[in-house]
Amino acid sequence: MPFELVLEKFTVGASGFVGNLLEGIAAFSILVLILALGWAVAHVLGKVLKEFFDRIRIEKFLESHGVHDAFLGFTFSGIAVSLLKLYVMVAFLAIAADIIKVGIVTNLAFQAISYLPMLFQGIVIIMAALMAGDYITDRIKESKRIPFANTFAILVEVFIAYNALVIAMPLLLPAADPSLLIWSFLVVLSALAIAFGLGFAIAIGFGLKDVVAEIAKKNKEKIAKFF
Repeated sequence: MPFELVLEKFTVGASGFVGNLLEGIAAFSILVLILALGWAVAHVLGKVLKEFFDRIRIEKFLESHGVHDAFLGFTFSGIAVSLLKLYVMVAFLAIAADIIKVGIVTNLAFQAISYLPMLFQGIVIIMAALMAGDYITDRIKESKRIPFANTFAILVEVFIAYNALVIAMPLLLPAADPSLLIWSFLVVLSALAIAFGLGFAIAIGFGLKDVVAEIAKKNKEKIAKFF
């Protein structure tokens, strides 16, 4: 192979490599710049939403109804602000992906954009269920007429949270099969029912043992004639 042909191929390859490298650096720089802009916008909008919640005293309102502690250590305003920031960042990622024309990033961004509304709906369902469960269980624990109030309250809260999870599962994880949760819940419920029935029967048996013995003693002759 002549030296000139080798030099020509090397020059073409080197120029192609440099061009691709510069194009990649430019695309990465655009991606970082747009994501930085998105983070700034998300931060500002998050502060605005947080200020709005502070002005309407949403946390005080939830606390007055005893459901401010229903979100497993998180706050309502904190969850809402985080979801807003997430949506803004994903939107800016989609903008950046559309500009730099990187297929995998573009597909990822638009899939995330289409998934976020379902995610928000699922989170709203779970949050509503947690608030309802916390409110109902607090009322049950405060009641003096319900036997085993604490245990019953926990069972009610678990039941509400579980049903909310079954409803929200197709939204949170579209590929998941909620029937698995339903069947597992039925198994657990059956086991609890059997355990409760046996416990109740044993308790009744021990509680009525003396009564039955006393009745049998008084009616010993009648029972003997019957048999």
